[in-house]
Order: sequence, then structure tokens, then C-alpha cells
Amino acid sequence: MIEVRFNRGLYLPEADLWLDPWDAKPRAFVSHAHADHFARHESSLCSETTAVLLRRRYGVQEGRLEPLPFHVPLVREGFRFRLLPAGHIAGSAMLHVTRTRDNATLLYTGDFKTRRGRTAEPVCFQNADTLIIETTFGLPQFSFPPALEIESAILRFVHDAFTDGETPVLFGYSLGKAQEALALLHEHEIPVLLHPTVAEMTVACREAGVDLPEPILFEGFAEPGHVIIAPPNAIRSRALRGLKSKRTAMLTGWALQPGAKYRYRVDEVFPLSDHADHPGLLECVQRVRPRRILTVHGYAHEFAAELRGKRFDAWCAMGGDQLELAMGGVPQRPAATIQARHNRPICALADFSDACRLVGETSSRIAKIEFLANYLKGLESDHDLRLAAGWLTGEALPKAGGRRTLQTGSAALRRALIALPGAREERYNEISLTQNDTARTARLFLQELSLKPEPLDLAGLEGFFRELSAACGSIARIELLSPRLRTLHPAEGETLVKLLTGDLRIGLKEGLVEDAIASAFAADPADVRHAHMLTGDLGETAILARYQRLEEAVLRPFVPVKSMLASPTADAVEIWDWHSADNNGPLWVEPKYDGIRLQLHKVGNRVSLFSRDLQPLDDAFPDIITAAAKLPCDCVLDGELVAFAEGRRLGFNDLQQRLGRQVDQNELFLTEDAPDMRVPLRFIIFDILWHAGESLLDQSLLERRMRLDSFEIQEPFRRIAVAQIDSPELLDAAFKESLGAGHEGLIAKDQRSLYQPGRRSHSWLKLKGMMPTLDCVVVAAEQGHGKRSDVLSDYTFAVRDIDTGALKTIGKAYSGLTDDEIEDLTEHFQRHTLTKERRKHLVEPNVVLEIAFDSIRASDRHDSGLALRFPRIKTIRKDKTPEEIDTLQYARSLVKS
Repeated sequence: MIEVRFNRGLYLPEADLWLDPWDAKPRAFVSHAHADHFARHESSLCSETTAVLLRRRYGVQEGRLEPLPFHVPLVREGFRFRLLPAGHIAGSAMLHVTRTRDNATLLYTGDFKTRRGRTAEPVCFQNADTLIIETTFGLPQFSFPPALEIESAILRFVHDAFTDGETPVLFGYSLGKAQEALALLHEHEIPVLLHPTVAEMTVACREAGVDLPEPILFEGFAEPGHVIIAPPNAIRSRALRGLKSKRTAMLTGWALQPGAKYRYRVDEVFPLSDHADHPGLLECVQRVRPRRILTVHGYAHEFAAELRGKRFDAWCAMGGDQLELAMGGVPQRPAATIQARHNRPICALADFSDACRLVGETSSRIAKIEFLANYLKGLESDHDLRLAAGWLTGEALPKAGGRRTLQTGSAALRRALIALPGAREERYNEISLTQNDTARTARLFLQELSLKPEPLDLAGLEGFFRELSAACGSIARIELLSPRLRTLHPAEGETLVKLLTGDLRIGLKEGLVEDAIASAFAADPADVRHAHMLTGDLGETAILARYQRLEEAVLRPFVPVKSMLASPTADAVEIWDWHSADNNGPLWVEPKYDGIRLQLHKVGNRVSLFSRDLQPLDDAFPDIITAAAKLPCDCVLDGELVAFAEGRRLGFNDLQQRLGRQVDQNELFLTEDAPDMRVPLRFIIFDILWHAGESLLDQSLLERRMRLDSFEIQEPFRRIAVAQIDSPELLDAAFKESLGAGHEGLIAKDQRSLYQPGRRSHSWLKLKGMMPTLDCVVVAAEQGHGKRSDVLSDYTFAVRDIDTGALKTIGKAYSGLTDDEIEDLTEHFQRHTLTKERRKHLVEPNVVLEIAFDSIRASDRHDSGLALRFPRIKTIRKDKTPEEIDTLQYARSLVKS
């Protein structure tokens, strides 16, 4: 057979020809015009189209190119060379080599694709003794959906964006996928704007004879109804960031990897690839029928090992396979399981699954609402409507007392699935690795098993959920889950698992379900949202909307409502002007505490606490629960939880230590046998929302206060002190007095105001004491997350210890700067990095930031011994040098005593 060597590229020594080498060589075959396959060789054998693209893209001189038409043999020095279309991009070629003295043959695929595209010549294979095959997607998990399905999904994405008034942006390499996307959209008469690099490559393809429309350049603005195509490296460009309303998608075969959407920081990913997928690689091997196979690129080792398991003489061209042999040979891959066929019963659960599928398949908010509204409107029974509306938010059972009543982890679900007849744990693990999604893994796994699907209505599934909730321990739950999964079609099995894990994963938020309920039953969306807020139950809200009875929704104990919030003001003058404009009486003023906003619900001996974000906090403050049970009446109270140590008041940061954990009865806050360490908690009540069976939301603040004053309270409960202010001078004095008492400031309220849950109302205004800012120097910059994962956006900063001159870290901030400022700082810090620790750059301390914050306290989190609460960047102090930053001693002086 023809000898092949590898040294930063493949080399045929007898023919003295390199195959896509990494470095410039005297003679080389260049399979296509992508940058990772190009170097400036003295002589490049390539296809005619590739020659045009190389001249246009890289300015390669004519004399260095040796273009050869497809299928036309070139005989030279005892070898016959023939180029075959590779199907990868326009002009991409395979090289077929025949040694004339013995007819030994070799086929080098380069990058190739077996599926027919719109802009590349269709692939053509030829038998060969040696096959050198590129294996970018050489794992079984990379099996692309049918081309028509991918293209339909892209077109649906585009039309959904248009429907929602957004500009769709498709990201694909400027040569290859960009032209495929352009051809697809042009075929469907959708106008397209091209990023300059895409436009340049499109012009070159047109010059080479590829049938493409004349490019229209994207210049930072897109008319409605246009699609933008851009390369992946433009995803954070200023031009695209300037688009106010856009929807983004990445075109890549890596879309099949779990988390691809988040890794690429786009709204959607589509597996449109210019490479062969795993089935395509196997097709190539089958059609070439080689005696020896060498794999290159991507999963070369893995694919070679798989082929050896199928009794092929297959090896990675870069070497390294001998390790496998030394460790005991190649593991035999089990044969793929034949997928079982299942008859899908017609039932209410199947209808629910289909509705979820339709919602998940569209990215259009309008379309989601329409699908859901039609589904909800078609439900005949109120019970089905109640269940379906609740399940659409991912809740299998409604919360009881603010707690989830049904939780099933992925480990229990996995054990239930592998307990099914015929299930193999290794197969489950194999599928799970490719999906990273418990519900989707369940569906694919169930598809391969012998099931006995039975019809199931929504009430039947609810009954199962309640039975599961009542089961004691994970073993009992698994014993219930396994037989139930066997009686469901895989699609309904997936739905069941989604509900048990608490997430349908169909891009659905509560607000969308509320809008769908409003659309289904011709109700005002604002009325639906208000009713849902009061009932805490979307199912009940949907029934009220069906019968036009939304006004019957009332506040109920143990269904928390969002807190009414005060609007911020700049100074006392603004508050007095607001009051004077519409009120002749005194101004109602309360101190603003630095504690935890809580809602307390009490009926009989039952008491619950809820946080500002409606989460239950009973376990965090059992002492308050015990004391509240002794209140003389049933009520819902709104207030602030604060703590006092002897001689000083503790703040939010001290209370926060109690959140999110079980409280040890011997801890600081609760100690009985160490009086000097006892820290009493106080619940400062400033409003009452429900009293003795009556909602007070439609009563004025003055009336609610009178109700609050009507019953006795004892420690740890206190009513908030109210001052009646009748002059701006007294208001200013009250503000200073509040700050002097250790409070955050003042809240002024209109005594006529109704309680407006979840609203930041102008009936309440707050004035907070402003902490001075600190000028700090940045000592570390870290990569951000999400859309900021490609920039250094999280900054650790320090002050200077005047005694030693050392910099002492005091905090970390990531908010306050514009995207452009962050980009500029990223470039600066990359140039001034001292060392790098994974995502974190330790940088030269030469950038000064002005840092605003709410408070400062002692802490061992930083080596300064201090920490800032809610630090944010006010500005970049380009006018200051690191020598002018604030000192550690000054920062210590700001700590409240």
C-alpha cells in the first residue's frame, strides 16, 4: 500500500506530496479554501473553484496554484492523481491517488459531507486500498436530523422572529455555511443582509460560478423582514449590538452538544454542518471499501477504535493507538439497539404533550400564546383546565404552605428507568452523555424498550402524582415510577419526567401562560395577572377567567403576594414637593430599616413566613414562628425583620446568615444559657393586608394602620413608628435622626394609598442615606458569564494600606459599565495581565474605578478585613492614578459602629 507519514500534516513520501499540511511546503494538495487547511505553499494542487477562492481570499499568486478539474487525471512521476468533489464547501475536493506500477490506491477525503448541499458539488467516492478520512464528528452521538427538518426549523425561526418584530441573525462561517444559509433563504424569497466578510466570500463564490444572489451589505441597520448572516466572531461586534431587537442562531454541527445554545450565547442553535456526521462517516467507509483506514481531525482516535471493533484495520494517523493495545485491546462496542415501535394511545395526556411540543418548537411569543390559548380553550372540564394550566409552569402538584410537595431527582428517575424490563444501564448512560437532559434521555431510552402504552387522562396523572408524593422514601417512589413509565408512550413518558423535574423546557414563563389564559377567555391580561397574584394558582385563575369572574380573586392566608415597593428619590426636597402638590395635611414618615422584608401569615396556630420573592422562610426563623402563634388574631402582616446585639443594631448581612439553612437552637440568635451572647430578633410591622377573614387591600393606609393598632402585640413584634411631618425642615431633621439611629433612611407614604402588591408605587417614596464612594484600583479581572463570557467583566479591586503601602482587596463588582467600556477594559487588562488562573487574570494595578455601595462591614472575605454591600462601578476614574486611591484606614472609618 502507499506509504503515509504524519508530521504536522500528512505526507506521501513516494509522490513527494503533502496533504493539507499546517506549514508552507514545496508541493501540497489543498482540499479547500478554509484557513485551517491553507498555507502559502510553493505549489498548491487544488480544484479550479478553490483556486479562485484562494486568489480572492489570500491573494495567492497564479503561478503558485495548480488547478485541476474534477475527475480529470493528472499523471506525474509514477502516480495518477484525480480530484473528486467532497461536498464540504464550494470547490472542496478529495484526492484519489493511484501508484501506476502496482495500481495501489489511496483516497484522502479532506473535509467532506455526504449530504447534498446547495452551494457545493455533491460528494463522489471511489474505491481505494487506503482511506484517509477526516472524523470531525466521529462519535455516534453526532447524528444530524434530516436536512429538510433542519431547514424547516431555520425557516420557522426566521418567520417567528419576523412575527415578533425582531431581526433574525444567523451565524455561520463566512465561507461555506453562510452561503448555504443565503441560498436557502433566497430560495424562499427572504431578503438577506450580509456581514462584510460574508459578502466578500459570496462575491468570490459567484466569480467561481456558484449560483448565489448578488450580496447586499449589512451596514449596521436592518429593515423589517430582513435576515442578517454573519460569521461567529461577529457575535459581539458593535454593529450587531446596535440592533435593538434581534434573535440570534448559530449554524453548527456542534449544536448537538449539550448546552450549545448557552456556550455560543445565542437564542437558538441548528445542526447545519458542512461536515459528515457519524452515519456519513460510516457511509464513506462502506462505499470506499478500504483495506486500511487512517483517521484525522476531531474524534480520530475514537472513530478508529470503533472501526477496529467492527474488524477494520483502522488507526489514527497522528498515532497514539498503541496505548489501547497495551491496556488490553479494543473494547467491543455493543450493537445498537433496535428501536421498538409503540402505538400511541389517543388520550388527554397525549394532547397535553402535543401542546407542549408545539409551544417548544416555536420561538415566537405570539405563536406560543396562540397555541396555548387554543389548547386551554378546548379543554372541556374545569378540572382538566385547572391541572393543565398549573402543569404548564412545570409544577406537578401545587405548592402546599409555600413548599413543593413533589420532588423527584434525576438519580431516582434514572433508577426507575433502568429497572424497566430489557433496560441496560450502560445504554442509559450512553444516551444520557449525549443529551444532558433527563427528560429527553428518558424519551430516547423508552423508545428502545418494549412498552405497553395505555391511555391516561389528566386526572389519572394527577392521582399518580399524589400517590407518588405520599410515598415514603426514594425506593417506594421508584417502585411506583417504573411500572407507570412502562404504561406510557415515550412522548408521554418524557412529559411525565419533565413535570417531575419541574421544568417543561419549552420556553414558557408564567407571564406567557397568563397571557394565553387571557387570550383563551377574552380577559384583560392585567386582570389575569392580578387574579393569579392573589390566588397563587394558575389553574384557579384560568377557571375564574373562563367564567368572567376574575374579580372574585381575593387575598388568602398562606398564599403570599408580592410586596409593595417605594420609589427612590434624590433628596428631601423632592419628597416635600411630591407631598405638597396633592396634600395639605402632615406627611406620613417611617424609618427605613436595614433588615429582611418578610410577610407573616397566621391563622389559628398555623404560621408561615415568606420572603420578598415569595419563598418560605419558616425553617430560617423558627423563633419568630413560635412567637407569632401567640398573636391574638388571624392576620397577614408586612414588615421587616431586624436584629439587635447588646449595644448595637445588626444589619441585613448578619440576618442573611440565617437564610437558606436549618437553624441550630444553640446558635447566637437563640442562645438561652449565655445571656451576654443573646441577640433578639424583632419583627417591625408596618402594614396589615388581611385581618380576621377580611382582605384589606382595598382600604387606605390610614385605615389599615387603625386595624393594626386594634390588637395587642408583644415582643418580638413592634409596630413601626410613624411621624407626622408638617414642614420641609422637620423632614430634613427626621431624615438625619433616622440615619443617626442606624437606619437606612426614611419612607414617606400617602396615607390615602391602597396596598398595591408587586408595584413600585409613587404613593410611597424612599430616601436613603448615601454612602460616600471609594476610589479603588483593579487587581484582578475575570471572564463574565452568559453574554459576557468572552470579555473580562468582573473586577476585583483594592484600597491601599497607608501603614505598609500594600494593596488590600475590598470587593468585586461587575455592574455599572457599558458594553463598550467593558470591551476597552478587556483589551487593556489582556495587555497588562501578570498571571492567569483559569478564567481569572491578575493584572497590573493601573486602572482606578469609583465604587458606589450601600454599606460597608467587617468581613474576612477579603484581606482588607472589610466587605462592601451591593458594590457597583460608578465610573472609570481616568483622571486618577493608583497612588491617589482611597486608603484602608478611610474605608474602616465608614464601618458603622
